[in-house]
Amino acid sequence: MARQKTKLAERVIIASRASRVAKLSRFGIIVSALLTFVVFAISFYGEVVGNFTFRVSRRDFQAGISLYNDPDNPVFSPRLNAEKVTNADAMTQFCGTEDSHFDIGEAVCLPSDAEVSSVNGSNNGQSYLAYTFYLTNQGTSAVDLKATATLISATRGAEEAIRLRLIVNDEGTTYAKVQSQRGKNPGEPEPKTVPWSGEYEILNVKFPAFKPNDVIKITVMLWYEGEDPDHNNDIIGGGVKMDMEFNVTYVYDDDELPTTT
Repeated sequence: MARQKTKLAERVIIASRASRVAKLSRFGIIVSALLTFVVFAISFYGEVVGNFTFRVSRRDFQAGISLYNDPDNPVFSPRLNAEKVTNADAMTQFCGTEDSHFDIGEAVCLPSDAEVSSVNGSNNGQSYLAYTFYLTNQGTSAVDLKATATLISATRGAEEAIRLRLIVNDEGTTYAKVQSQRGKNPGEPEPKTVPWSGEYEILNVKFPAFKPNDVIKITVMLWYEGEDPDHNNDIIGGGVKMDMEFNVTYVYDDDELPTTT
């Protein structure tokens, strides 16, 4: 399939088909031998320890904030590692919409949030990373928490086409950089996405009034969006490194009633 799409991108196409083939060519990037292109690596204390790592600080873990990926047999940990992806050909979340000519169910279409989050731990597809885990408060005090995902490094402009989807208690949001000069509306948000919260900060999500024994189910997906004009041959051999961390921002006193307003 990838070979056919690459051939399409290399042919001389008549003008009436140029737009369609331009889209197809973004999906035809061959990366099977370019493993650095698929590295969703996370830096932990200066060392690469996994392809995507979720963590809480040592201080907050000792205070009771912890992670686990098996609700039936929870093993509380300050860190969880997602399994790597071995193929980074493009995927898209736009199948069956006006933003894509692909129909729902084709190989390049991302699965639904429900399907992705139905499996605890790693649930990767051939060309996307998916990981479901649980955040819990095993401490004695209610706290406010925030989750921060940060771009540590990127090569060959791969960050322009990357998508991070955060699904919290079955509600999903996709994060992406704003459109580059290749986009239809440079500087505007990519379709159906929330722009990064900073130059390197991908997201900053708050979890207020997180009480003892509360549990939040979280799923994270990563993929290269094939309908993004920045998904092209320029990013072959590139990659990104990200960090995602959960931190306590406020601790409630015992006699203080936490609210979510």
